[in-house]
Amino acid sequence: MAFANSMGGTLYIGVADDGSIAGVENPDMTTQQIANMIRDSIKPDITMFLHYETKEIDRKQIVAVEVQRGTERPYYLAKKGLRPEGVFIRQGTSSVQATDTAIRRRIISGAGFVCGIQNRARNVKTGRILFFILFM
Repeated sequence: MAFANSMGGTLYIGVADDGSIAGVENPDMTTQQIANMIRDSIKPDITMFLHYETKEIDRKQIVAVEVQRGTERPYYLAKKGLRPEGVFIRQGTSSVQATDTAIRRRIISGAGFVCGIQNRARNVKTGRILFFILFM
């Protein structure tokens, strides 16, 4: 989710934090489990921004999950909702909770959203637009 809320990235399943290769026993089943978990726990649907690939390193199989930057940001944990506890972004090499400000920025910069505001509300003050966005 943090990758989709930021600039994208790749997750490597079967690789430890120190870079050592542990591998996965059944890459197909692992991919299916990851896909199900993501589909069930992250909103809005992020699955169209994911690409799975099995790779072999040192005779061990890993699963690479390429995550593209999403167009319906911010993405959040369904159980936590659209608030800092449920939204994560990337900062350097870490995933961190988003602030209220970071969440608002992602809502406003969502694909087509700013364009729609500009076309429909040229003479409306920004404060009124933000109020509308936050209380839709």
